[in-house]
Amino acid sequence: MATLKEVAQVAVEARRDKGSGSGRRLREIERILRQHRVLSGLTPEKATSLLEDLGPTFVKMGQIAANRSDVIPPAYADAFKRLRADVPPMPFSTVLATIEESLGHPWRETFSCIEEKPLGSASIAQAHRARIAPHAVGDAGAGTGAAAVPLPADAPKAGSYVAIKVRRPHVVEQMTQDLALIRQAVALVGLTRATDGIKLSLDDLVTELERTTRQELDFCVEQHNLVRFRQFLDDQPGVESPRPYPHLSSDDVLVMDFVEGPMINDVPALRAMGLDPAKLGQRLAESFVTQIVDNGFFHADPHPGNILVRGDDIVWIDLGMVGQLSALERALIGRMFRAVAENDPYALMEALLGAVRSEGPVNHGRLLSQLGNLLVSYTTVNLADINVGSALMDVFGVLQTQNLALPPSFTLLARGMVTIEGVLVDIAPDTSVIDIIAAHVKRRERTWEAFETKAREFVSTAATSAQAAVRLPTQASHTLDMIDRGQVRVGADLGIPIDAIAALYSVSGTVAMALISAGLFIGSSLLATTNMHPQFLGVPLLGVLGYVGAFVLGAYVVWRNLVIRHRQKNEEKL
Repeated sequence: MATLKEVAQVAVEARRDKGSGSGRRLREIERILRQHRVLSGLTPEKATSLLEDLGPTFVKMGQIAANRSDVIPPAYADAFKRLRADVPPMPFSTVLATIEESLGHPWRETFSCIEEKPLGSASIAQAHRARIAPHAVGDAGAGTGAAAVPLPADAPKAGSYVAIKVRRPHVVEQMTQDLALIRQAVALVGLTRATDGIKLSLDDLVTELERTTRQELDFCVEQHNLVRFRQFLDDQPGVESPRPYPHLSSDDVLVMDFVEGPMINDVPALRAMGLDPAKLGQRLAESFVTQIVDNGFFHADPHPGNILVRGDDIVWIDLGMVGQLSALERALIGRMFRAVAENDPYALMEALLGAVRSEGPVNHGRLLSQLGNLLVSYTTVNLADINVGSALMDVFGVLQTQNLALPPSFTLLARGMVTIEGVLVDIAPDTSVIDIIAAHVKRRERTWEAFETKAREFVSTAATSAQAAVRLPTQASHTLDMIDRGQVRVGADLGIPIDAIAALYSVSGTVAMALISAGLFIGSSLLATTNMHPQFLGVPLLGVLGYVGAFVLGAYVVWRNLVIRHRQKNEEKL
């Protein structure tokens, strides 16, 4: 049964949505929901089909949700990865109008041509190749009759090709409406309890989707990501990313270098270019590990379509989705990898507890046991053969059973690891990511910066230990005084399972009813020996009623015992 809080949540979300003026869209959503019969439950395949029918905004959200298998069940996350990314392109006239509105002048003053066929068309934007006009860089009117629009010194060269990413018109307004409607759908899912294991975390997932999709809607964010990402790639030879051009870009138009080349997993094309796929795979893995361990700023969607090869360089494209790790988070990840390598479940649990957020009661003893069993499963595997991404996903699955949630950056990292290792299987199957991580961490530990950090940590720990040693005699004395006065109490949590408590209540209730039935029978028998009136068939009426009550309760006790016996034999909850 639905709780009053859940019913109220549905009402609040429905009222909020109607107040936003999206009644027509609401009716359309409701019609699609009825067609898919969501009230009868949502399987992963049914949920994927539902998102596709709801439109491109929901498709994009499903693709983002695919990276959060710690929040939604893994079966749903895997199904959402199959959502199609391409959607019908918008009219070319709309593209040109959006570009001109962003530039503030006719597009021909900057570009000599813009190809009508899009490079790709997605739910939020689509990209076109364009060529910089000669007169946009040189003297005014040189070579053409068009007015010159002088460009900065770091502008693209005249005649060079660029990629223009154009946001779909009204997608921001549609996203706002659809997010409100998704919140209403979340309320409905919570009301029907149709998807066990997903209901309790859907609200957090939608909140994250709102944050992520709003970042992707603003191309200024992606432009900043490109600038920052290129700065980190300066010390990575053979690895690049497109250069953005802020003076030609805005929040709905992004202009960057056009990158042409095969995808990283196109082995025949790479061999035709005279390249060694295995060496490219090694460089790719080292680049991704560097992004995580050194920079704390990594590409969060590293599928082959976003990793191209130009010449003999690897080029990371599409920085709309990135992950960021603080210095503390990077340190915790390092401790996790070290704990896995050393088969230390306690160290792994400590590192995880330093990063997670508790959303309910946590059984630390059971968590330690689960992590220990998980590590045991990896002890029979060679370290080089361990799939880092899959191992992280297994750890996140354990946390989900303990009401613990990790920051979004950790799940983006795990999903990115899974994707990268999938690419390496195609181009460099002998490359081990965990070996690269171990070698990278060892190199970092030999640097002067790492030595200084460890020295500071040692001095801080020594100072803390000295202070604790000074306080220890006083604390011990106070504790002994409290014990002597009887002021110390020891508490213990027996940790009795809920099922056992429920069984105890059931049995005690049955025994109580049996005693009541016996009492009624004995009392009625005593009344039958008297001449109390009124009577029925020569027996006092009160005694007759007692016999009837004793019979009903006795029959119920017998039936109840049979039911409990049946459930025990079938291992059902009592």
